[in-house]
Parts: sequence; structure tokens; C-alpha cells
Amino acid sequence: MIIKRLLHLSRLYRDQQQRHRSRRDLRDLDDHLLADIGLDRDTVKREVSKPFWR
Repeated sequence: MIIKRLLHLSRLYRDQQQRHRSRRDLRDLDDHLLADIGLDRDTVKREVSKPFWR
């Protein structure tokens, strides 16, 4: 049971770190690249401002 709980917590941590990296990378894209993927700067600002657990 403890092993399962630790694995679950490890996955949660990994997922949160991945979201953080993805949002940071998205924030660093220039407007031309954002337009290529169909996003605007306001959408990116909203996404980046989300708490890490969401």
C-alpha cells in the first residue's frame, strides 16, 4: 500500500513538473511561433498564470 502511494505521489510530482516546463516553454515562444500553433499572447498569459496543480 505504501509503495502504491509513493508511486502515485511520484507521478503527480512528475506531471506537475512537466506542466511547469511546458508552460515555461510556451511563454518563451515568440508571437510568430504562437500564431503557427493557433495561440495568441493573451491565451498564453492565461495558461502560464495557472497554478502548477491545474
